[in-house]
Amino acid sequence: MISCLCPKPLSQRQVKIMSKVLGILNFEPSYVHVRGLEDFRPISAASILGRYRVIDFMLSNFTNSEIEQIKVFIKNRPRSTVEHIAHTSYNLNSKRGKIQLLHGDVDNKNNELFNVDVQAFKTYMEFIDVVNPSYVVIAPSHFIYKQDFREMVDYHIKSKNDITILYHNTNNGDKRYLMGDLLTLDENKRITDIYKNRGKNKKATVSLETYVMSTLTFKQLVDEASATSSLYSLSDIIADCTKAMKIGGYQHYGFYACISTLKAYYDANMEIKNEKEMLKLINDDWPIYTMTNDSCPTLYKEGAKVTGSIVANGCQIEGTVINSVIGRNVVIREGAVIKDSVVLPDTLIDKNVKLECGVVDRLSIVTHIKDLKGTPEEPIYIKRGDRI
Repeated sequence: MISCLCPKPLSQRQVKIMSKVLGILNFEPSYVHVRGLEDFRPISAASILGRYRVIDFMLSNFTNSEIEQIKVFIKNRPRSTVEHIAHTSYNLNSKRGKIQLLHGDVDNKNNELFNVDVQAFKTYMEFIDVVNPSYVVIAPSHFIYKQDFREMVDYHIKSKNDITILYHNTNNGDKRYLMGDLLTLDENKRITDIYKNRGKNKKATVSLETYVMSTLTFKQLVDEASATSSLYSLSDIIADCTKAMKIGGYQHYGFYACISTLKAYYDANMEIKNEKEMLKLINDDWPIYTMTNDSCPTLYKEGAKVTGSIVANGCQIEGTVINSVIGRNVVIREGAVIKDSVVLPDTLIDKNVKLECGVVDRLSIVTHIKDLKGTPEEPIYIKRGDRI
């Protein structure tokens, strides 16, 4: 098996089961609109915490859970994801393990309306058949959370569910995860209803859009969804089956984030940089793998001040950084003040620039405009490669 640091040794039964599990990383659904960032890459390829990509958390969940066969579906603009995965091992067994990238619904690639996951699954079903898995774990590419899928698969089998959905109980359903799926569960954790979150209630049971099912059930759902509507997604057809099938819930605990808007992306960076929240995602027993970078350590020049922030390697800091996330190879000149902001790699913040509540995309240069200020509710965005 793969040699990652895992929290529990596997029993022979678990070894046998997990060897027959296929991990499918699904692409983002239609309600995901991350203004600016998604113009240049899938949200799964966006930088998070200065050194990771969003996709790293879910792929590490797969490999830490001993899932060695993984299919990654990419909706559009695949270059960033392809390059990142090509240079990241994810501690996958080099003989038995494999990550295969599959690009959306190729027949309708110029029509976003028809580019839904079911059509992509149907197009590439032969690649799934080659693996011949007994079970599939389908996880979203726009979520960040930590989950041992071995435990979830084990629960699914023992409960004799047709489908098991990962869920999280939240107290901010009126503000976050809008238009995602909410669940109604009975006393036996059977899901009786799946409906869209329109922000009516603070307390809500959120679907983390993660499903465990047999491969046979998966194929049946794909065929039924495709026959129902060309616009149907996997979550749509599952919502239709709450009465006809036994759909159970498996509760997630700890941190989770749904990167569906620019504000959600900003909030995730601001929250995860908190040490308490970060330890819920990343620790010695559950490493998050990413592409290595051999750039030099960050240089803090005389007069630099950094508080409450995460600064990646390769940076040059001359100014002030407060409560922010700074990506690799960023230069912040003397007199500049970066506060409550996310600055992506390879960016220059010139002398005396004041930036507050902003997201600065890669390869940008902020030099002429000296005062840029957003709010936590509406962070300002500077697009990739822009000169301000």
